[in-house]
Amino acid sequence: MAKPRLVAAVIALSAAFAAMGVQQRLEYTTTSSASVAPLAYVVGKSGLVQIVDTRTGAVLAKADTGGRATGVAVSPDGLRLYVVNGWTGAITVVDPRSGEILDRIFTQVQLSHAVMRPDGQRLYVSASGGVAVVDPEDFRLVAAIRVGGQPQGLAVHPDNEVLYVANSQDGTVGLVDTATASQTSTIEVGGMPQFLAISPDGSRLYVSTLRLGEQTPGTLLVIDTVANRVVGSVEVGRGAGSIAVTPDGATVYLTLPKESEVVVVDAATMTVRERLPIDSPGVAIAPGDSRVFLATGATTTVLDSSNTVLTTYRMTTDGLGEMGPRRFDAAMIAFSAGQRTPTGSRISSSQSSKSSTGSS
Repeated sequence: MAKPRLVAAVIALSAAFAAMGVQQRLEYTTTSSASVAPLAYVVGKSGLVQIVDTRTGAVLAKADTGGRATGVAVSPDGLRLYVVNGWTGAITVVDPRSGEILDRIFTQVQLSHAVMRPDGQRLYVSASGGVAVVDPEDFRLVAAIRVGGQPQGLAVHPDNEVLYVANSQDGTVGLVDTATASQTSTIEVGGMPQFLAISPDGSRLYVSTLRLGEQTPGTLLVIDTVANRVVGSVEVGRGAGSIAVTPDGATVYLTLPKESEVVVVDAATMTVRERLPIDSPGVAIAPGDSRVFLATGATTTVLDSSNTVLTTYRMTTDGLGEMGPRRFDAAMIAFSAGQRTPTGSRISSSQSSKSSTGSS
């Protein structure tokens, strides 16, 4: 395993955020249309990882990233898994074939969510005061983007040109030009935006928001990414969980851990179709796959397109954890996005000539 590059990472990220005036803080048969069933990258709250064959539910590899996990992203080719150990300010890279920890960056800044750009050229991680930009090729920090207060969820448009950031403290979604690594504008959404998910064609961005007050319902909003404005919303219940959109863009799944429910929303009408009595903090759908995957503690629950439980994969604890076996509590599931065809730029014509594979 490569040695953690603590000093270089601290200097790079700390200096960038300091310049901003930021205070540091320490055998099931697949229903997929793809020729090969996708692997599910299941991450537990404690940082334990399991790689699952979605045809059979078999655990192919396991890893222990050594710290509480808050975010996860996968390279387009599926050969690298990036786990954000947010409380310890670390980004850990795992080989999903072997479970080997390949490298780790310590930032000494509290971290949150992660997203990989569809072209695989950049990894973005929300942090206290901004967004850290990592070059996956040599796994180094290359930039720090100043955005709004307390950035949380992240999403990247399929054209690779726009990074969306949920600025929780500000009640906005920030639009970041990936070529210049700078926030160019914001969209008011209200409340405290937490999670983001973009439709496969890039035309709609979904935002889950919290609102103050224990009994105040949270909201799922949708943003038109061409007009860059909110075009629909629906109250969903307490809290704001993770979001997944079906490959056809017709249905949105939202987890509500405080309600022990998963809400199924009709994307066209932004109305609640169904409430599933499933306690899950994380939901994910693989590209081109009609199944819905839910992180359900010691298991991964798989639904079909009619929201019937197809199967439940039992997560294992054997051989996991440096301090001996410990409970696996699935919190997040990720899939490799692969290469997707751009559907058009979301940036104004004055910016459209900039390369989406620039240094930041």
